[in-house]
Amino acid sequence: MKDIKIIEKNGMNIILDVNSGSIHIFDDISKETLLKYIDGLEILRIDELNALDEIKALIAEGSLLSVDSRELPKLINKSIKSICLNVAHICNLACPYCFASGGSYKGNEALMTLEVGKRAIDFLFEKSYGRKIVEVDFFGGEPLLNFQLIKDVVAYGEIKAKEFKKAIKWSMTTNGVLLDKKVCEFLQKHNIGTVLSIDGRKEVHDKYRYFKNKSGSYDQVVNNYQRFKEYSDDYVARGTFTKANLDFYEDVKVLKNLGFEHLSMEPVIGGDLTYDDLESIRESYAILAKKYLNWIKEDKPLDFFHFNINLKGGPCIYKRITACGAGFEYLAITPLGDIFPCHQLIENKDYRIGNIIDGSFNDDISRNFQNINIYTKEKCSNCWARFFCSGGCHSNNLKYGGDLYSPDDLSCETQKIRLETAIYVQAQKLLNEISKNNFKTSDKITKDKITDMLK
Repeated sequence: MKDIKIIEKNGMNIILDVNSGSIHIFDDISKETLLKYIDGLEILRIDELNALDEIKALIAEGSLLSVDSRELPKLINKSIKSICLNVAHICNLACPYCFASGGSYKGNEALMTLEVGKRAIDFLFEKSYGRKIVEVDFFGGEPLLNFQLIKDVVAYGEIKAKEFKKAIKWSMTTNGVLLDKKVCEFLQKHNIGTVLSIDGRKEVHDKYRYFKNKSGSYDQVVNNYQRFKEYSDDYVARGTFTKANLDFYEDVKVLKNLGFEHLSMEPVIGGDLTYDDLESIRESYAILAKKYLNWIKEDKPLDFFHFNINLKGGPCIYKRITACGAGFEYLAITPLGDIFPCHQLIENKDYRIGNIIDGSFNDDISRNFQNINIYTKEKCSNCWARFFCSGGCHSNNLKYGGDLYSPDDLSCETQKIRLETAIYVQAQKLLNEISKNNFKTSDKITKDKITDMLK
């Protein structure tokens, strides 16, 4: 079939035009007419001929059956945009599903020194030519185990930003154990966006996110997060679902009831999920979609990351083809100053690019990552989801697919389930908006190539 994806949910026929990103809501006659047209079958019935006229109009405007040029646009700016500072290769929790071996990265425990931190900031500003905004993410382990270093690096970075006449955006991922009042005040003062790790229900959270003595962290973490929300709205509460909580919609509900408005719920990678769990995952997303849409109707909306796909445009075409920019736009730096394409590849010494202290940098590794895209991945080149997932996570591809060019099949299927649900949610939101405005907005939506009602 040509580059379209038909998503049938709750009586809706949603047609995704893969290459343009447009979605269309077809009735049954229009859907069958489209399929006949694609297969070259004769169309004779009046109702089908009427539908065909509208289908041809969509084709003419480029929002249906559009063509993938398969040309990789040039990267306009080849400089570095962001770095991940692994300021602590230690952790105060012992989460068994942690990709970083419990935060130690296979026993390589260390804390970043100020010398490394400053040199990393220098490196970023020196290599970010042509960019007005740069980004720094504090990561671990648990980064707050090196809080003084974070404060010193932020102070140094803000001085350098003025010197280079750039803006610097800060972020941090934390397990919340050390998120006390002083930390909250600091994060607020310096506008540091924060990812708050929490898995939802107490029994689910404490099953995986526990201290070294196996006692759960839930009560302490929730208390700290509730305090944090009084200081900042710049956060995402990030959960993980495993085989233990395939009904993760319940965890999302719990987090919403705790007052979290910005949420993400990610599948554990390389954990205990199997193909046998896919139907349960599909069911959970369907239930969550229904709840999500009801919350919107009740004027209690939730900012849920997995449903926030942008059908009007989204990332630039280069990003949609090459993904995260790991290895050339984005780099991770260890406590010892070693440079890797991303934080999830730190345990693989084959991908060590260089070191910011001795000034070494392997351009060949960086160029290799720059040349990876959806068209160099056989599984991705004809997949309907390719412009949404951009070929998957490089690290996950390597660990579970066998190489950088082979996405893990289970991860792909999970991703497709999420995307189908997200597209359905966006279509329902558009229909609700049209209904609420008595179809007065339908013309604008058509011009934006978001949706057309074929009746």
